[in-house]
Amino acid sequence: MKEHLLTVENVASKLGITSRTLHYYEQINLIQPATRTEGGHRLYDAAVVNKLEHILHLKEYLGASLQEIRFILEAEDSLGQLRDLFEQETSELEKTKIVRESMILLESQVKLIDEKIEALTKMRDGFMKRLDKCKSYEQENATFSKNDNDLENPK
Repeated sequence: MKEHLLTVENVASKLGITSRTLHYYEQINLIQPATRTEGGHRLYDAAVVNKLEHILHLKEYLGASLQEIRFILEAEDSLGQLRDLFEQETSELEKTKIVRESMILLESQVKLIDEKIEALTKMRDGFMKRLDKCKSYEQENATFSKNDNDLENPK
């Protein structure tokens, strides 16, 4: 049975992005089309669409740059390869080496996420300070406004 392939327009519409975004992601080697038609039009399979969804989630939820996304994707690919090696390996020594390599990759991913969290926390703290100043100003002015209304409407 032939796999269902999507055109650039289909993928862009499905994911809510532009065709230019797809072309750019291909240009910088984040994705590759599954194949091309005889006329040279790109066609994408489910694996590429899933990868694109993952990229978009990393941008949206983690706030990752395209460079950071490349780093994450490469680490995930490496982890997948290490998992495959681990499952094939019979030597406990080799399995231990594979686990250690995996730990290094995972630690680098956690570090990236921790750095993002720290940066977002600093940004949030800055906005909270500004919000507190606004609330304080509002409370002070509410008191003055109330006093002004009492003067204008004596009982």
